[in-house]
Amino acid sequence: MAVRREYPPRSIEASDVLAGRVEPNYFKTLTRLMAAHALAEKLTAQGYERAAGFITDGATLATVRKNLAEEHKHAHLVYAALAELGLAEARADRSMVTALKAPSFAAPRRFAAQAAEPLDLVMASVSLDMTGLIMIGVNYRESSYAPHARAADIILAEEEDHELFAAGELRDAVEQFGAERVNAALRSWLPSAVNFFGPPGSGFTFDCLSYGLKSRDNAELAELYLSLLQRRVEQAGLEMPELSSEYPHFVMS
Repeated sequence: MAVRREYPPRSIEASDVLAGRVEPNYFKTLTRLMAAHALAEKLTAQGYERAAGFITDGATLATVRKNLAEEHKHAHLVYAALAELGLAEARADRSMVTALKAPSFAAPRRFAAQAAEPLDLVMASVSLDMTGLIMIGVNYRESSYAPHARAADIILAEEEDHELFAAGELRDAVEQFGAERVNAALRSWLPSAVNFFGPPGSGFTFDCLSYGLKSRDNAELAELYLSLLQRRVEQAGLEMPELSSEYPHFVMS
């Protein structure tokens, strides 16, 4: 989606928004975007907290606890940026009540409420850690809203060294759980992972692109994610599920 960008990267501060030096709709679009980002970080933290209750391997548990602390910190960073604009955490979360039921939140909802075994932790890495890095690295670090871009810098610096991002992660899962179980888990989790990016070509995304709050359309990010994941899947000797072409995606029978 080619959209003329109105504001350059990192050109807007909280003082500019509060003083009305940007279009009125900028505030509405920005706070909706950051509220969604903050809630996704919070749900991911809840998922890691849940995983800490069923992971027994010492090294994996240490990683889970590290990631849990980081996700809490990252959620706080975004909520703090919202608070600068006068939007408290509780109010930001209330604004997401309807959005939380959408397909784009299916993966973080599932991790937060349903993760129950070590294989779910691998799928969360595939479905949330990978997608989050793409979303933050491609879109948010170049945001026109400087506080969000600075938060993205911190998040990327800490998350890019997560041990769960190792190239051999899916291969390790195959050795531990067997190809059949991992293939089944991929079929179950992949649609919600791709849907995490949201619907392509929406009016909200157009506003985000126009205001420089995002750099790429959701469909482009989903395509990038699938291309990266497919290489991992093939290297592990697994089967890449065939997805429907339109959002919300589902596995083709």
